[in-house]
Amino acid sequence: MAEEGFTKEIIMTKSSAAGGLCDWIINITMYYDVVVSVEPKKLAVAEAQATLAVANARKEEFENLVAKLSAELAKLQAEFKVAMDAKQAAENEAARCASRLDLANRLVNALGSESERWSNAII
Repeated sequence: MAEEGFTKEIIMTKSSAAGGLCDWIINITMYYDVVVSVEPKKLAVAEAQATLAVANARKEEFENLVAKLSAELAKLQAEFKVAMDAKQAAENEAARCASRLDLANRLVNALGSESERWSNAII
């Protein structure tokens, strides 16, 4: 702010050139005060932008890693599903074979008692 008595209006009463110079000095002083208060803020913004750029780069790196791991997980899950389907098919086939074996054993046992009758019928 202007010192008391150092205003454009007061100095203009002495000399119009000095009044213009006074106005210029007051404006330059105000500009300096603004620059002094804004410059640290500009530096802080630049530093924050640099930190943000580093954080964004790191975030992108992790997003790429997550995408890669997700793709690998999807592949492994697909392979697991194929293996589980094959296992289930094998278990179903084993159960079917066990059932047929049980039926065959029951048939052989049932026909075993008939072997004596057939032997007598043949003689």
